[in-house]
Amino acid sequence: MNNIAIGDAMFLLGEAAGRPAQVITLQLYRPPAEVDLTEWMGDYFQQLLAHDNLKPAFRRRPTRAALSPSTLRWIDDEAVELDHHVRRSALPGQGRVRELLEAVSVQHGVTLDRRRPLWEFHVFEGLEGGRYATAFKTHHAIADGMSLAKHVIGSLSPDPDARGMVPPWAMAGEPRPRRPRTRTAPSLAPVLRSASVVRSLVEMSRDDASRIPFEAPPSPLNVKVGGARRFAGDQWPLERLKALATAVGGTVNDVGLAMAGGALRSYLDELGGLPERPLIAMVPVSVRREGVDFEGAGNAFGAMLCDLGTDRDDSSARLASICAQTRAAKNRFAQMSPAEVLAVSKVIMGGAIISSLTGITALPRQPFNLIISNVPAPNSPLYCNGAEMTDIYPVSMISEAQAMNITLTRYNNLMTFGIVGDRKALPHLQRMLIHLDGALADLEKAVAG
Repeated sequence: MNNIAIGDAMFLLGEAAGRPAQVITLQLYRPPAEVDLTEWMGDYFQQLLAHDNLKPAFRRRPTRAALSPSTLRWIDDEAVELDHHVRRSALPGQGRVRELLEAVSVQHGVTLDRRRPLWEFHVFEGLEGGRYATAFKTHHAIADGMSLAKHVIGSLSPDPDARGMVPPWAMAGEPRPRRPRTRTAPSLAPVLRSASVVRSLVEMSRDDASRIPFEAPPSPLNVKVGGARRFAGDQWPLERLKALATAVGGTVNDVGLAMAGGALRSYLDELGGLPERPLIAMVPVSVRREGVDFEGAGNAFGAMLCDLGTDRDDSSARLASICAQTRAAKNRFAQMSPAEVLAVSKVIMGGAIISSLTGITALPRQPFNLIISNVPAPNSPLYCNGAEMTDIYPVSMISEAQAMNITLTRYNNLMTFGIVGDRKALPHLQRMLIHLDGALADLEKAVAG
């Protein structure tokens, strides 16, 4: 029995009715052309149920310590019932992607059962074009977007002829022996990290290219959320974003942030809720580095803040500002240890955590307005026992005072935007996809001109 790391425990403590803290990665597949689809799907599902050699993260469930009820701990569930966690469904209607996204929206709002390990794997059949889809749903306490994607991508192969692939929750081969825990003497590291946090925040406040917490304005994104979700997603050719990034000396992620800023400006303007001050995004940054062990940690990400330029109509200036901000944040993080990055990030995210735990949303300024993350995948086709993964959609979580989340994923020369929003607070969320397309066109026109 192990204590749950504080960063992971926050996702459990902040969860409540209507506020599930879970993430989903959605994959669409095209089975091999020569197979009988009905028979193939039946065999595939039975193969999933046969893989009961679970990775540690998918065997455990949370519990409270008997001697310290305020302490959350992980305990192994020795009798994991796979037929509860692995489920098979048929899509309604014509089996369009639209119906699939609606089904995933419903699943995103259904809380995981804490009496069992915190994950589910849904297989959706009947998708147009003879395809099927899988949705791997996990609690944020056991996986962030990067680690969840790693589990999914690790279960696939670049070889279309490869067979015997194991599902993302299963271990390949024999389980690794657990490493014994060692106790270490107290050190000055926490004190030194505290000094580093203060120094970093002071430097950020003096840097014109940096943002500090609680500069974000109130907005329709920062309200109480309910249990009903809406998920919208679409894709754009990666080459279009790469061309813009090359032209301005930025990154593809910078272009994605600029697209999000332009789309949010248009969307909130339609709702009559565009703030005069610019929206601020929290952008997660992985702190997993070569030689740094994060085994057993569900979450290992830092946080940087980015002004999305929603107060300006000039898309070129918006992109230039975003490039400068992300460059400054990356340079600062590069000079810090992973522990220092995590410490600074906890301060950045502290206000959002307080809102999640207390339900207080009416603040004169928000720590940030939304989270925009990026989860990369290989830029070439992947296969699951011969079935080609044609699309991958990220579905992240929303929380109290954070009614929208945007996640980007690069895969096979496409950039996919996955947008999750509270159904009541943010109506017509699919309009964001139209505005993303318009924002990309505006950027191309501005940079070319």
